[in-house]
Amino acid sequence: MSRNRIIFYLIFLAFHVAAFIFTLYIQDFSFLTRIFDHIKSFKFITFFGLMLMVADIIWTWVGDRDGRKENAALKHELNTLKAKLFDMQELSRQQEASKNTPKIK
Repeated sequence: MSRNRIIFYLIFLAFHVAAFIFTLYIQDFSFLTRIFDHIKSFKFITFFGLMLMVADIIWTWVGDRDGRKENAALKHELNTLKAKLFDMQELSRQQEASKNTPKIK
């Protein structure tokens, strides 16, 4: 896993830990009535969490797509090398066959 991906997941983990601690902090109904003053902040915080999730989905999709492209390129290179090896073997067989055939004078 790349360094950038690890940093991203650490931020994602910190977000979830903070959300968990927040839910543990809510113990009484009076606190819930006071948080209505901060509802705008909560919207931005949850939007940040959604953007983290979308970023992870896009990042994973791009990584998978790049991996498939690289895999296809490697398969193509392998097939090309196999074809060249086959051609070289056929050429050597033809040369050996021409050496072994008796020449009529």
